[in-house]
Amino acid sequence: MARRLPPREFAGSEKNRAALERFVQAGMPVGLIGYVDQRPAAWCAVAPRPEYYAIVHSRVLPIDDRDDDSIWAINCLFVRAGYRRRGLTLPMIEAAVDYARTEGARVIEAYPVKTMPADPGRGVLPTFLDAGFTQYAENRTHAKHNVVVRRDL
Repeated sequence: MARRLPPREFAGSEKNRAALERFVQAGMPVGLIGYVDQRPAAWCAVAPRPEYYAIVHSRVLPIDDRDDDSIWAINCLFVRAGYRRRGLTLPMIEAAVDYARTEGARVIEAYPVKTMPADPGRGVLPTFLDAGFTQYAENRTHAKHNVVVRRDL
């Protein structure tokens, strides 16, 4: 929720859970859960990019067409401890791409880290390249660790 809400509205875990619940109840896309043996093992936040306040207002990422809701964003990837290093990230990215496509997205983008160590919660560049993404506006980013990648749908 930190990237989805304006900083003044991001107010701790209880209020964030309530905000997430409101999004779900309103039918707004929030993300996908990946299961292994019927247990939640991975999470991918994916939604129309204009819904991510921190992304569209970023001062370091090259964000064009800020209001274009046909551009979707993969904002977060998380694999639970005990399920890591099992190759779950790529299938989560592919599921997010499929979901965005079925919801009418024409482009999907993400903000993975270029190299480790950095915030792995956004995924790593090689995995996105393996999923058919290409680097976008690399010469226009001021991000030290992240790069914008895109895939046309």
